[in-house]
Amino acid sequence: MSAEEVGGYIRLLCHQWTKGGIPNDEERVARIAGMIGSPSVGYVMAKFRLCDGHTLKNERLEKVREEQQSFKTRQAAAGTSGAAKRWGKCPDDGDPNGVAIATPMAAPWPEHSQTIAGPMAGAWPEDSSPSPSPIKKDTKAPKSEWEIAHGVELPELIRTKNCLDAIRLWMQYKAEKRETYKKTGLTAALTKWSREFTPAELPSVVENSIASGWKGLYKSQGITISSTPGSPKKELDWRDSL
Repeated sequence: MSAEEVGGYIRLLCHQWTKGGIPNDEERVARIAGMIGSPSVGYVMAKFRLCDGHTLKNERLEKVREEQQSFKTRQAAAGTSGAAKRWGKCPDDGDPNGVAIATPMAAPWPEHSQTIAGPMAGAWPEDSSPSPSPIKKDTKAPKSEWEIAHGVELPELIRTKNCLDAIRLWMQYKAEKRETYKKTGLTAALTKWSREFTPAELPSVVENSIASGWKGLYKSQGITISSTPGSPKKELDWRDSL
C-alpha cells in the first residue's frame, strides 16, 4: 500500500477499535480515513468485511480484541481465586480484629483517673507509653589502664607509669616511621623488653633509641644506668680508663 493508503487504513482501524466498526458508506469512510476524492478508498475498504448489514469490520482486529478480553477475564478470575485462598486462611469468626495477642499494644484506659487539671491530665498512667525507647546498656568491659594496643597489656615486670609512658612514646615513634606492631609481634617485644630491662632502665633506653634513630630498643654503650630510680646518668668515655 502507498503511504496514503497506510494512513487511511490505520485511521479506519482506530475508528473500529473505539466504535466497534466503520460505516458501510464509501463517502463517510473516505472522510474518516482522510482520503476524500482518492481513488484508493475502495482498496482500503476491501480490508474490512460486512458484518451486520451496515457495519464493516476488520477480522484480524476483532480477533485481537477477543484475545485481550479473554486474557483480562482469566487474570480477573486468577486474582479472585488467589484472594479467596489468601483470606481463606483466616477464620471468619465475626471479629474484624482477629485473635487477641498475648501482650496488649498499649496500656488500657484507667478505670479511675486522677482529677483532671488540664486537657487529658491524669488520664494515662506514667508507664503507659506504647513504644518506650529501649535503654542501651554498656556491656563492654572497661579498658585496662595498662593496655598498649590490640588488647595487649604491659608485662608485670615493667608495669610502672614511667614504663607505660615510655612504651607509648616508642609506639608513636614507630607509627611515624610506618613500622607499626601487630598483636603477636607487640606481645613478643614487650616480653623481651621486660626480661632485658628493669623498670628504671626502660625509659632511658627508649629515649636513647629514639634519639639514635634505631629500629629496636638497645642499651647505649656510653650510658650506665643505675638500678636506683631517679639516679643521674653518667656519661662514660674511653679516656676515663687511661
